[in-house]
Amino acid sequence: MLRDKSREPNFAYLKLVLEKKPTPRPVLFDFIIGEEKTKLLAGNEYQVDTEFNRVVTTIKAFDSGGYDFAPIIVRGMEFPRKTHDKANVQTKSLNDGTMIKDKESLNNYQWPDIKNADFSIIEKAGKYLHKNAKFVIFSHDGILENTIGIIGFDNLCYLLYDEPEIVEEVFYRVGKIIDQYYTKCLEYDEIGAIICNDDWGFNTATMLPPRLMRKHVFPWYRRIVERAHQSGRPAILHSCGYYYDIIDDVINNMKFDGRQSYEDNIVPVEKAYEELHPGLAVLGGIDVDFMARSTSDEVYHRCKRILEKTKNLGGYALGSGNSIPDYIPNDNYIALLRAALED
Repeated sequence: MLRDKSREPNFAYLKLVLEKKPTPRPVLFDFIIGEEKTKLLAGNEYQVDTEFNRVVTTIKAFDSGGYDFAPIIVRGMEFPRKTHDKANVQTKSLNDGTMIKDKESLNNYQWPDIKNADFSIIEKAGKYLHKNAKFVIFSHDGILENTIGIIGFDNLCYLLYDEPEIVEEVFYRVGKIIDQYYTKCLEYDEIGAIICNDDWGFNTATMLPPRLMRKHVFPWYRRIVERAHQSGRPAILHSCGYYYDIIDDVINNMKFDGRQSYEDNIVPVEKAYEELHPGLAVLGGIDVDFMARSTSDEVYHRCKRILEKTKNLGGYALGSGNSIPDYIPNDNYIALLRAALED
């Protein structure tokens, strides 16, 4: 266990971050941790032979790392996509997996059904959470990502102009299913917050023009966030890429409480915090490339600086810019954790 036993998980501290308030101690936030890093944190308790054991292992890993929560997903509501034809691919095209390209393929598409998902895993696995920890629930990609996944990005761009009614129907179906998913998850007391994971931007622009995002994507998230707030839970947005043209929508229209995913080549997290606080909690932000290429001392000192910068103002949780992939050196990841845990 990396965290000292005297430092117990407390989801209330992450909630304070999302309320843009100072916390009694530094708070950690990461969304996805690679398999080898999960092994590092879980140690001898690492076991992933079943989905239930995988969830329990994640709980133990996040607890060991000093996080106040564990992420969880309910399987069974994946959107069918074509499998990749190439073996051992290292990259993925936004045009891979295309299944809907016209009205006939739209009519034949097999949409996921909420009845096929076993939500009871939330309650069953929740028994392994620390008494003061909670789950943060996420979905099988988001509304835009799933739409791109089943239509293909190039095809989506053509259909938006050639047959916009097909695009509208796909966005509606995807949005409705993801809305149903989060609504069901919010029935469980073990859920402390939701995270809507949906990449919206490239490095210099949003993936679709903001006006189309406002028409097809944002109304669904406004509804999902409202459901979370009505149940007393905060809502987090995990979305990669350029965001300046839509950040007002994130804060004032959809009303997300916090946002994760920052890259130094788009906007360093230190600058993002200055620009977004106190309208939005900033989660993570220590650039993944920086974490991969730097020394552990450099990672540690950058983490300490931003913790000091945000200490009195609140609204910040320390973590990576996006996730903790396994190519990040273990010493660098531990340096990040140590910066928060030693206070």
